[in-house]
Amino acid sequence: MLESGEMLRSPAHGEPSTGGRPFSWSASRHDTFASCKRRYYYSYYASLDDPEIYRLKKLSALPLWAGSVVHDTIEAFLRANDRLPSPEDQEALIRSVVHSGMVGDWRTSEAGLPPVDDLPYGGGPPPVERPAPAGSQEPGPEADRPRLPFRLFEHEYQVPVEREDKRIAVNVVMRSLKHFFSSDTLRRALEVGRERWLALEDLVSFHVGEVEVFLRMDLAYRDHDGRVVIVDWKTGRNEGRFNEVQLAGYALFATEQGWVAQPELISTELNYLVIPKAVRRSVNRKGIENARRFILKSAGTMKALLLDPVLNLARLEDFPMIDRPQLCRRCNFRRLCFPPLAGARGALSPPIAQSREHQHPPLR
Repeated sequence: MLESGEMLRSPAHGEPSTGGRPFSWSASRHDTFASCKRRYYYSYYASLDDPEIYRLKKLSALPLWAGSVVHDTIEAFLRANDRLPSPEDQEALIRSVVHSGMVGDWRTSEAGLPPVDDLPYGGGPPPVERPAPAGSQEPGPEADRPRLPFRLFEHEYQVPVEREDKRIAVNVVMRSLKHFFSSDTLRRALEVGRERWLALEDLVSFHVGEVEVFLRMDLAYRDHDGRVVIVDWKTGRNEGRFNEVQLAGYALFATEQGWVAQPELISTELNYLVIPKAVRRSVNRKGIENARRFILKSAGTMKALLLDPVLNLARLEDFPMIDRPQLCRRCNFRRLCFPPLAGARGALSPPIAQSREHQHPPLR
């Protein structure tokens, strides 16, 4: 059954937000827009003005949490190490990530701690805010927000977490890190040397036409034969359209930066750590141009819903909700859209936002 808990206030009335940024595009932004336009509005507009909406945006469900732990651990390892550790040290690192890091995250989330700025000096355990999924972060007003304590979606919405669910999350982390250390990709990246690495979780931007595009590559390096290899670590099991869009953006950026003389010298790799399986593909000029057209078309579709595309102003009523209960039950913002109770079978009731949406001012 869908439970909503405490009702949230509407975004602030008054003048449009002046704390936003010019419009920009990212693969994550495209994916959010495609899944639910109302969620997109809350994520990229309302969250800039409302601290509680921002807090909901930062919730992490169990699978995303496991993925973030893996990405954080890999990044920290690559930044600090130039050689493969011994099997004993690998095992010790993995145990520490699970028994110290994940247990600490769980306890912080379960406790429901207030933001850092609300905690007394020296009081309580230090909060943890894990980064958003790779590719989803953009600079701007969020950089000025206080760090939030880590919070799971399941704890926020009081969704029961079975022992098996926790076991699966831990198993994903342990298997992924074990396979990372034994992967040919890591061996090759260490072999070519840090001086040939081109990107490591660096947030960068470039322009496609007049659209600013943000992305964050997990790892990119130049192989001994001169080819550029762009790696994306995955803790899921399936290839999908989002992965294709993400990698196409990476390849386009590499081309625009002049990393290669021609696109055919770029290889992209989806490295599925849980399975494990590495899917490497070559890039060509047609694929680069398709990526460019895709980004411009996607950005145009997003901007078409804006009240003022030049000023990047948005209104809630211009971003409709979807009628897909399965997705809504797992959405960070479901509390904003639904009343306290749902039907006996979990059917979703009429959305709160529909009755209030015309009261909201445009946001930026």
